[in-house]
Amino acid sequence: MNEQRSDEWEASDEAQFRAVEAALDAEELRREVDGLRHALESHPVIDMARGLVMAAGRCSPEEAWQVLVEVSQHTNIKLRDIAQSLVDGVEGPAPALPVREALNASLRRVADERSRGARGGGAGASRSPQRP
Repeated sequence: MNEQRSDEWEASDEAQFRAVEAALDAEELRREVDGLRHALESHPVIDMARGLVMAAGRCSPEEAWQVLVEVSQHTNIKLRDIAQSLVDGVEGPAPALPVREALNASLRRVADERSRGARGGGAGASRSPQRP
């Protein structure tokens, strides 16, 4: 009798474990779908912000992306929120001061790197080859 009851408990425990596992998997999938949905919604705004940065900083798409990433990292604001504030700032209020300061610093860095590259002062450009 005790052996049968033990088997029932084990079966019950296994069923409960499987139910909890399925619920956790479903929640993880729900979060992933929500994240993907949000990414799809914010992609056009990020592209518009990238275009604004390209125009303002006269930089390439890759440089503009890096500028947005740097601004996000330096201000601890999500990139999509940075992008939205830049796009909104075209016809509305300017982005917050920390965003503007980080944006200006990043654009200056890009311009400085570009001018160093144009002068041939890029990393390793002025070094002579080392001999063994």
